[in-house]
Amino acid sequence: MAICRIYEIEGGTLDQYDEVDAKFPESPEGAKLHVAGAADGRLYVVEIWESREQVERYMQSGVGAAIEEAGIPEPKVAEFEIHNEVS
Repeated sequence: MAICRIYEIEGGTLDQYDEVDAKFPESPEGAKLHVAGAADGRLYVVEIWESREQVERYMQSGVGAAIEEAGIPEPKVAEFEIHNEVS
């Protein structure tokens, strides 16, 4: 089942995001959409994945460690199964 994750990261910056993104330039297996931006002192990331297992594999592939190294604060995460998707 496809899932959507929305990360809200208070105090996160686009510079921190770019630091991590530079280390992982390829789209990971199972990623269908990735959007990032910042507003009001927060970093926002929205992702759509084919499955939760693929998200977990990607986080364990080194991206989780890179996020910590960049000093990105712990996010507030909303996750839900996708009921409808229009491209």
